[in-house]
Amino acid sequence: MTISFIRALAASALLIAAAGTANAQATTQTGTPASAASTPWAALPAGVYKLDIALPDHALPATLTIKDSSGVATATFLPDGDQDALPVKITVKSADLYVNGNAPKGPFEIVMQHQGPEITGRWSYGGDTGKLTGKIQADISK
Repeated sequence: MTISFIRALAASALLIAAAGTANAQATTQTGTPASAASTPWAALPAGVYKLDIALPDHALPATLTIKDSSGVATATFLPDGDQDALPVKITVKSADLYVNGNAPKGPFEIVMQHQGPEITGRWSYGGDTGKLTGKIQADISK
């Protein structure tokens, strides 16, 4: 096994363990009020997004990079500390930007909204859920 795969596996295991605790402490959420005040995303939101994924005892920094490849979004998700970015699929639905990918323990989903450069959202992975915040670091659209 390569060192980068082992690091990705370790980071994923940490995310799952921490998220399990968060899920046990989470309260039921109803609705997404952030969506009502959010700005619609561009059809192809090329850019660099710095995210803080809320875990029970700390925030896990990550970077989402979306590029325009001949009119098609190509994207990668890189949790802080990992050397290899995970390829992800991007889907825009008005004020929601969906990020779907596969990590060593299974599929994950991130749903983000933004108002100006400020990002809010939620994540789910392995049956666990949580919130995230972040900023649009760079708009690299054409």
